[in-house]
Amino acid sequence: MLRRAVIGVAMACLMGGTAYAVDEEPTDTACSDQVTAADEAIQSKIDANTLSEDEADKLNRLLDEADALCTQGKFQEASAKLATVNGAMNNGK
Repeated sequence: MLRRAVIGVAMACLMGGTAYAVDEEPTDTACSDQVTAADEAIQSKIDANTLSEDEADKLNRLLDEADALCTQGKFQEASAKLATVNGAMNNGK
């Protein structure tokens, strides 16, 4: 009898665990790849000393915002931020 009770409790625990599963946020690897590429470009400009500290901080802040938007699934807004970052990088800012 004790064995049946233990097995029943164990099965209830195993089956109940799926109720706590959390769906992950949607991800877009293209968005993440763009953030990574922009981050590498910023870092290479920092390493080459072609950006001032203020410019680097501004670009990194925009990049962080774009990364957060990608994580939240707001891909169009993230793309707009990344376009701003890339535009600033291409203009030498």
